[in-house]
Amino acid sequence: MHIDPLPKKPLSGWFGRLHTSLRAVALGALATVSAFAVTAPALAEVPLDQLVRIVAEGGNSFTRTFNPFSPTARWVSTRTMYEPLMIQNYATGKLDPWLATGFEWSTDALSLTVTLRDDVKWSDGQPFSADDVAFTFNLMKANPGLIGPASGAFDQYLKSVEAVDAKTVKFTFSTTYTPGLYSLVDQFIVPQHVWMDVGDPVTFENPDPVATGPFTTIDAFGTDRYQVTKNPNYWQKLNIEGVFIQGFNGNDQVSAATLSGNLDWGGLVPDPDTTFVALDPEHFGYWWPRTSVVMLQANNTVGALADPVVRKAMSLALDRQRMINTGVWGKSVPANATGLPEGPFKDWIDPKVVDEGASWVNIDPDAANKMLDDAGYAKGGDGIRVGKDGAPMKYDIIVPSGWNDWVSASQIVAENLKDIGIDVTLRTTTADSWTNSTFTGQFQLSLGSAQRTATPFEFYRNNMATTSVKPVGTASPNNQQRYGDPKVDELLAKFAASTDATEQKSVIAELEAMFSAAAPAIPLYEQPDWGLYNTRRFTGFPTEQDQYAPLSLQMTNGPLLVWPHLERRAE
Repeated sequence: MHIDPLPKKPLSGWFGRLHTSLRAVALGALATVSAFAVTAPALAEVPLDQLVRIVAEGGNSFTRTFNPFSPTARWVSTRTMYEPLMIQNYATGKLDPWLATGFEWSTDALSLTVTLRDDVKWSDGQPFSADDVAFTFNLMKANPGLIGPASGAFDQYLKSVEAVDAKTVKFTFSTTYTPGLYSLVDQFIVPQHVWMDVGDPVTFENPDPVATGPFTTIDAFGTDRYQVTKNPNYWQKLNIEGVFIQGFNGNDQVSAATLSGNLDWGGLVPDPDTTFVALDPEHFGYWWPRTSVVMLQANNTVGALADPVVRKAMSLALDRQRMINTGVWGKSVPANATGLPEGPFKDWIDPKVVDEGASWVNIDPDAANKMLDDAGYAKGGDGIRVGKDGAPMKYDIIVPSGWNDWVSASQIVAENLKDIGIDVTLRTTTADSWTNSTFTGQFQLSLGSAQRTATPFEFYRNNMATTSVKPVGTASPNNQQRYGDPKVDELLAKFAASTDATEQKSVIAELEAMFSAAAPAIPLYEQPDWGLYNTRRFTGFPTEQDQYAPLSLQMTNGPLLVWPHLERRAE
């Protein structure tokens, strides 16, 4: 398969680190807005008014860490500096060429050949080549502590990576696993001539990065703000000088900076049509595509919650539209029975499964009560149903405090389930505690959102495969509900061994039907990807009218698609 090279203005999209601090800052009640000054760090060479000002990191204790493999790296590390071979564009559903222009599978699907762009240099002027790609993957193999899209590939399916020539890389697989394509081409690449001399790449801070991305020069750096400017050797045309990031401490500052127009990109305010766009309709806007699904996770290791009849009855009690209206200001739609968002996966979703699955994802408390009565979950004298193990159906639902959209949805879950005799208590906790409890399976009910994935394969592997089920107490970012079906494993293996799109879609349709039949997680609504823009100083942002890339700053590679489109507004 070959992908055409990028046009002068590129088309339009893992590793998306959704910073807890940013989410807590973004989601909250709108405070009284006062003027908030965005100020540049001292000794900067490029004036602040020439830089795109964004909200991407919270706090005032920034460290000069630009190691893209590190979980504590600065936001720009994988948004303006280190680039992947290709980018999964969640706005268009396409795989966009980037440092690579195309790929081809061998007949047996045991090797993948990737062709690189021939006009790329590192920011220090050294040529970019296949040796850098092979080095990056072998560096990750030798250092399992390095985090990236292709982490674990050698343990699962990858045998070797080699440079065939300067512009050709060959990936050899230990087993057929065609979905591996997306993780491999999504991996950011580091320069061999720099990193070959790094003693410990896991702890290396990389304070002066050499990279291929649009903005690599640390023009100024402070503990609460920094700015990064042009890569003098960038392979695409840029019409802006760089990006400025300032740390914010709490909702008040973010809201003030956003609504006063001191930010060009990012931020979030409640009910944006009223509180944001109305202030300056000519320049203020937002675009919230929906590329994942918020789900109610019922722990399958907890009594009656392991029964799909119970999970489906719970689903029928839920007022999804109220959750949408309350939590995300009406900017979403109820999820369907496949668990997949319709936007990016419209070509994968089987309408038959959606139609038949509507019988358990619509709201019908009377039907829910009948299901539970017929299944033998009788109500006790207090009106609370009793499980077949004799335990009352009383559960806690946990959610991080400050995640107001999920808090409000969880409140509605608790109210709705009371109507069918299930007693749910909402308990808010710290984000770290919530993550630990859900990842280790030590919870009863919780909300979760499906990871953005290139194909539905990853969604069903993450939520239904036995291989993704970890013992309670063992951490796993996937399948927190601990549901597994060996038949799912067989279908996933069939998908992974195929390069035929028709056959793969047929397999996914079977998996969709199995998800709808078992309800391993309860789909609630499609999750908006937050994104605001202000065109008073810069134009070219993705919009609902020009959906060339995601607008959300949360996506690791998404901003890379946007920078070449931005232009300084004429004075």
